[in-house]
Amino acid sequence: MFGDTLVAAARHLLAIAPYAILFSWAMTFFGAYIAYVSQTESAERSFRGYMRFCFPARILKHPSLRLDIFFNISFRLLHPFILAPLLVSSAALAAGSYALLTMLFGEVEAVSSPSLLTWTLILVALMIAQDFATFYAHYIEHKFVLLWQFHKTHHSAEILVPLTNRRFHPVQTIIDNGFNAIAVGGLIGVSAYVLALPILDYSLRGLEAYWLINALSFHHLRHSHIRLGYGWLERYLLSPAQHQLHHSSEVHHWDKNFGLLLSCWDRWFKTIVYTNPTEQYRLGLPPGSGDFSTVTGLYISPFRGFVKILRERMQRHAGRSEPAPGPAVPEA
Repeated sequence: MFGDTLVAAARHLLAIAPYAILFSWAMTFFGAYIAYVSQTESAERSFRGYMRFCFPARILKHPSLRLDIFFNISFRLLHPFILAPLLVSSAALAAGSYALLTMLFGEVEAVSSPSLLTWTLILVALMIAQDFATFYAHYIEHKFVLLWQFHKTHHSAEILVPLTNRRFHPVQTIIDNGFNAIAVGGLIGVSAYVLALPILDYSLRGLEAYWLINALSFHHLRHSHIRLGYGWLERYLLSPAQHQLHHSSEVHHWDKNFGLLLSCWDRWFKTIVYTNPTEQYRLGLPPGSGDFSTVTGLYISPFRGFVKILRERMQRHAGRSEPAPGPAVPEA
């Protein structure tokens, strides 16, 4: 069962990936068009104007874009060895937890053909679980200083373009996808056993939830110069413009808007901030955060920060472990 699930998940991933990518980009240009229409007078709208809105010269000429391009080329070489196995790892963990429960409590006879309503409810539940897992992984990467060293690679971008969504340090990629795989894969395995659902089909729904939640959150617009806000809907759905605020270097925007699709997590953790269409802010890291101006720096600087913090903590610990000095002896 374990091997069959992995093979089926890999095949399903390859089969749906082209359609998921096309749908994701279609959503991107649809969202960009909504922003263009809402921010441009009707008399001034044109196809050429829309293209300039999507691809302004200031973005195309910015050094941060060139850095994103070269970093992505380097990361693509690592991509098959890092991300692809992690995408199917949720299926592996689902099959593993299902097998463990079967070994402990015996086999259950799975429902041969669950209804469309059942699968729809399952897909929605998996999307909610995936969304929270993504939110919480992001949250702890900001709150734990050692993890933040690797997340800084992503926040070092001085402009946002869709390629910035790939400006992740490999260590963070492993943490993010590993956390999501454990949370979602464990949920799939346990609930499939309890509800007597076919584990193979259930695992495939988990892959679909991963792609669908990214598309519905306007995955590419989140990392772009196009400010698409939702107005009052931002109390329920996190807009691309809210995620852009997350990348702001302004102090009052730090550690805000960690979510992906639903904004309820940020409201509950009191980390939400809403968009103001007229607000101006800078992107990137504050001065003294490290050297992230080169591809090498994007990879190496987090390790330097990590080692520096560990060394400082060890020195503080060594200082606390020294015996307290005795009373002063007066001079003769």
